[in-house]
Amino acid sequence: MAKDKSIAVWIDLENVYYGLKKYHMNPDHPDPQHNLFLRLQEHYGRHKIRMMEVYGDFEQLGPDISINQLLKKHVHIHHVHGNGRGEEERKNAADIQLCLDAMDVLHTVSGVETFVIVSADQDMIPLMDRLWSRGKRVELFCLQDESLSRDAHLEAFCDEFYNLFEFLNIAQFQNLSHMDRHLHGALIQIYEWYKDVNNKGKSYGSSWIKKDLVRKLNLSDEEAAELFSRLIHGGYLIPHEVHVDGNIYYGYRVNQDHPQVRTVIRIAGYRIG
Repeated sequence: MAKDKSIAVWIDLENVYYGLKKYHMNPDHPDPQHNLFLRLQEHYGRHKIRMMEVYGDFEQLGPDISINQLLKKHVHIHHVHGNGRGEEERKNAADIQLCLDAMDVLHTVSGVETFVIVSADQDMIPLMDRLWSRGKRVELFCLQDESLSRDAHLEAFCDEFYNLFEFLNIAQFQNLSHMDRHLHGALIQIYEWYKDVNNKGKSYGSSWIKKDLVRKLNLSDEEAAELFSRLIHGGYLIPHEVHVDGNIYYGYRVNQDHPQVRTVIRIAGYRIG
């Protein structure tokens, strides 16, 4: 007896990737409870998913997304060239190609009754409306943060609306202020500095940390100083000394005993003791 494969999943990966990147999280997270693809398969049941189509400019996404790892999860890859610009000015045809392919499946593949769309892009509204008008069930997953227009009312164009913060078990990140995001970004920056083999045996001093906060988080000198002070007084950082040739170099490293620090590092995909 043939299994009922009635679900088609369509993922605008660039949209999701850059949305999650603000929270230092990879959609192909090593922990299954935070992994977008594994969570979708768990939610719907792998035997019910007829296809899982993923769209993006994989040259722009770089090493964070492994095509081989996606293929192992039975994900179909659609590489769509972008404009080659950075994150702020990026624009590609991934959403257009996704819509065209979804409409093609609507008209040529029988048995697909549920179309699952993973994207917060308002350009998906015409697609969802067309699928719905053809009697198909439409379900939408997106990040509900400030990047989602309050005027879009995406939930009005689908049968089920899922918040990716809750679906990926990162609900604690949904209502972060900009300063909280900067705090998380600083923690990851300092943690990764010590993981860099080029910094082995070195200590990350306060002046260098604040300079890097300015450069990497686009902060002013005053904002960087305020953020550093918060990291110290909140117990997020602890002193770190390095002894070299009779000299002592003072710096700071992340406090891995702090519960919030542990959560941020784990969500970023690192294993901590």
